[in-house]
Amino acid sequence: MENLISLVNKIQRACTALGDYGEATALPTLWDSLPAIAVVGGQSSGKSSVLESIVGKDFLPRGSGIVTRRPLVLQLHKGEEGSKEYAEFLHLPRKRFTDFAAVRKEIQDETDRETGKTKQISSVPIHLSIYSPYVVNLTLIDLPGLTKVAVEGQPDSIVQDIENMVRSYIEKPNCIILAISPANQDLATSDAIKISREVDPTGERTFGVLTKIDLMDKGTDAVEMLEGRAFRLKYPWIGVVNRSQADINKNVDMIAARRREREYFSSTPEYKHLAHRMGSEYLAKVLSKHLEAVIKSKIPGIQSLISKTIAELEAELSRLGKPIAADDGGKLYAIMEICRSFDQIFKEHLDGVRPGGDRIYNVFDNQLPAALKRLQFDKQLSMENIKKLITEADGYQPHLIAPEQGYRRLIESSLITIKGPAEAAVDAVHSLLKDLVHKSISETLDLKQYPSLRAEVGNAAIDSLEKMRDESKKATLQLVDMECGYLTVDFFRKLPQDIDKGGNPTHSIFDRYNDSYLRRIGSNVLSYVGMVCATLRHLIPKSIVHCQVREAKRSLLDHFFTELGKIEARTNLFSIVIFYILLGFHFVLYPKRLSSLLNEDPAVMERRSALRKRLELYRSAQAEIDSVAWSKYRINLISIHSLQFGFLTVTDAIQGDFYYIRDNPNHRKSVAASLVQGVYVLEKDRQERREGTDALASPWWVFFNFQLLHKLVDDVDSSIFGAIYEFKPPSTYCNDTLHRSPSYVIAFRGTITKADSVSRDIELDMHFVRNGLHQTSRYEIAIQAVRNMIATVGDSGIWLAGHSLGSAVSLLCGKTMAKSGNFIESFLFNPPYVSAPIERIKDKKVKHGLRIAGSVITAGLTLAVKAKQKKSLSSDPFAAFSAWVPCLFVNPSDHICSEYIGYFEHRKKMEEIGAGSIERLATQNSLGCLLMGAFGKESEPLHLIPSASVTVNLTPSRDFKEAHGIHQWWKPHLHLQSKLYKY
Repeated sequence: MENLISLVNKIQRACTALGDYGEATALPTLWDSLPAIAVVGGQSSGKSSVLESIVGKDFLPRGSGIVTRRPLVLQLHKGEEGSKEYAEFLHLPRKRFTDFAAVRKEIQDETDRETGKTKQISSVPIHLSIYSPYVVNLTLIDLPGLTKVAVEGQPDSIVQDIENMVRSYIEKPNCIILAISPANQDLATSDAIKISREVDPTGERTFGVLTKIDLMDKGTDAVEMLEGRAFRLKYPWIGVVNRSQADINKNVDMIAARRREREYFSSTPEYKHLAHRMGSEYLAKVLSKHLEAVIKSKIPGIQSLISKTIAELEAELSRLGKPIAADDGGKLYAIMEICRSFDQIFKEHLDGVRPGGDRIYNVFDNQLPAALKRLQFDKQLSMENIKKLITEADGYQPHLIAPEQGYRRLIESSLITIKGPAEAAVDAVHSLLKDLVHKSISETLDLKQYPSLRAEVGNAAIDSLEKMRDESKKATLQLVDMECGYLTVDFFRKLPQDIDKGGNPTHSIFDRYNDSYLRRIGSNVLSYVGMVCATLRHLIPKSIVHCQVREAKRSLLDHFFTELGKIEARTNLFSIVIFYILLGFHFVLYPKRLSSLLNEDPAVMERRSALRKRLELYRSAQAEIDSVAWSKYRINLISIHSLQFGFLTVTDAIQGDFYYIRDNPNHRKSVAASLVQGVYVLEKDRQERREGTDALASPWWVFFNFQLLHKLVDDVDSSIFGAIYEFKPPSTYCNDTLHRSPSYVIAFRGTITKADSVSRDIELDMHFVRNGLHQTSRYEIAIQAVRNMIATVGDSGIWLAGHSLGSAVSLLCGKTMAKSGNFIESFLFNPPYVSAPIERIKDKKVKHGLRIAGSVITAGLTLAVKAKQKKSLSSDPFAAFSAWVPCLFVNPSDHICSEYIGYFEHRKKMEEIGAGSIERLATQNSLGCLLMGAFGKESEPLHLIPSASVTVNLTPSRDFKEAHGIHQWWKPHLHLQSKLYKY
């Protein structure tokens, strides 16, 4: 159970590093739920001496008044026999203190850094870890001593401030109270007992310690107290005898002090019968054992709390939106993505995916026809107006048959009134589109995050709608003007004439203007106008849709994009990639513009930052708890997931039966991923100096019957980057069970973002990007290990496995050996692919078009470079090792490896459209390598391979870290798709 105390130690350190130390904040606190032992006592109660006796070192500041002014989280780690004693502070990582006088000075200095040179106190803890073979695994929190009077230089509130701080620690239900009281004072006045009684009246959480027993007045003793008769607690009181001030002044060492303490209790008649449970050594063992028991009982509740809090933090972060990118390119991308989301929502309203578009149809189906029907032509077609217009049109010479000019004037004056309903329909649609813009803005979550961008996008969209309305009104009114400008002659030719009806054309001209005649003219004009209204009822909606609705769908934010980039090239969301390329040459000139658009509420930014730190803390704690629990019970995440797949019964797992490798892709994937994880943990054990029973790596391979045969160590930074495992199945396993099991597995880890290895790992990442990984010493060590194993057992008994950078190393080793005819079964998790992130483009047509263009360019450059270098194009280097089929495991949300999806799918599509010859040239070359080759620098693209079995994890990922992590590949119930691609 010692791992449990180490677990709490790690989580406590993470809490302090990320700002969680139990203070009242608006953020959830993990610190409060962690079991801890708080040391409480009044000034001069012997508190510091008790702690130093437990540790066996002089390391605490001493002096008059309040010396301890910040909580000191003291974490003791028991080392192996003969190991060196040293101390480390959390605020000084990787600096070891072997001189404990320097530890005392650093505590004083660090206190002053936080509180100044004053006598003030602070609740921010100092974390001190002490490693020694002479201590037990234990964590204690030393709190400032309770006092009754403020000394010079301290505010009057210091007494209450200290008490409040102490209470904030010990009133938590998971806190174990170590109450220090001097035996030579009346317990009724003990500050430690008084405050402990108030927060723990039953004494369930309190351990009582009596100090200064040897300083009691002659004729008195503490037997009644130590036997629990005078002041009863649930746990027996423990007496200690510390060094006197004279001993301290003489530098009497702790070993001698402990010996004298044992002698005192064993030789004093009053305490002789209690000697077996007295003294600082016994106190340390009791506290360690009790702390382990409490942690064990609290772990399930802590796990539940962590899982619940992670979900709550993730939900709130999702509501707050993504953080602002630091660089201009990231800001531009963020703006474009937000605009794309807004544009998509706006289109969904118009297309019926979301409500709102139906209101536009209502304008065409109800509002416009009703308005046309309500048109009144009484004024234009009144008898007086008809007679007036016809008479005026006749001039001095009355018409002979039909008053054509009069008809024209009557029709024109009537048709002009249609402009009113037409304009009203344009305005109504404009108003509805504005409503949909506002609705879409409110539904675009990311726009809520950035008020400036929200205002800009809204204004730009409304401005575009205004221009579209003007164009629409112009086009719609032109329809009316066209009807006025050219009348449909067939309509009038079909009208019956008087002469056809037997009329007498020689009637007096004055008979021409009688009421019957005029009414017939008005009726004819009204019929024609009705015909035109029926036509315009269908044409006006078409004009409005063409000029407003369709244009809004197509280019609502075009003007905004142009202004943003200060480019005149017409762009839209359908050609977003081209826009990125064009804009890339211009956005650097306007960084202030980009920043102002993403000007977020500072309170929201601060809240998000705090939430992200707290989420990091909880996820770290969750990972630590999982790893410790797995190490202890030999049933880790993989075994549990294996149970869910039905590979092993729960009873077998608990009894310790080992999981074996079956001929099943999921089994083999999980085993390979676990062995890679074993390499990660090996290096983390090395960095955190976990040795012996504290080391966490071995369960990752022991569970599957593997033994660690050899560690692969980088010669530059001495980090462990790989491991060779040997499969050692029990004799009870039959050959049928083991026929596809490997004899050896060579596994490589990826980049670790810890100071001890990150610089070397990133250097190798850069070598991979430049196709220079084969020139590194790490690769040389790796390939030599592979060659040695093949020489020993052959390639059929070996697996290669790697993750991220480790996948690149495995891939390079596998390709090298395949070219010589050795085809090693390989498991490559999240293998890196050097390419532009084309796979992340949502528009399939744009994505496919870019891939085709890339293939054509690459193939053309290949022909040019080969011709220049006078190399044969008939040879196909891919064919030489196309029989090697590594297993690739990729996640589409991981941009480091997701291009492998498009790489193989595009090859397949090019074959289908008859462009296979182009793709065969492009698929084995990269533009970067071709350009290097053109300058005489030969370079083979490492990431390009002829054949592979590609497994894609389509299960949604919360973030990039999860999408790129090795841990996803042993989880149950994944949505996986696997395809075999043969060259």
